[in-house]
Amino acid sequence: MAFNEDLDVFFNVDDFAVEATYDASPVNVIFDRAYLQTLGIVAGTDPQCLAKASDIPSDAVGETIVISGTTYTIRSREPQDDGAIVLLQLAVE
Repeated sequence: MAFNEDLDVFFNVDDFAVEATYDASPVNVIFDRAYLQTLGIVAGTDPQCLAKASDIPSDAVGETIVISGTTYTIRSREPQDDGAIVLLQLAVE
């Protein structure tokens, strides 16, 4: 039995999501640019976002996505749970 949840509710820009641009098309993502510090020595941000899998194809690694005016390269595309949502690990272009 398939789970048929309306994912647009989770990716509403009036709540948690922001509009991004992937392959010249608008997509809504939940963006996080968490600050990380490793062993108290190396510090920086670890940008990532959640997106609907249907908006980001499986061959998107290496492509770019623009979020809030910043261009990021997609480093990985990781399906979450049932695969309807993907986690994109990003690097600043």
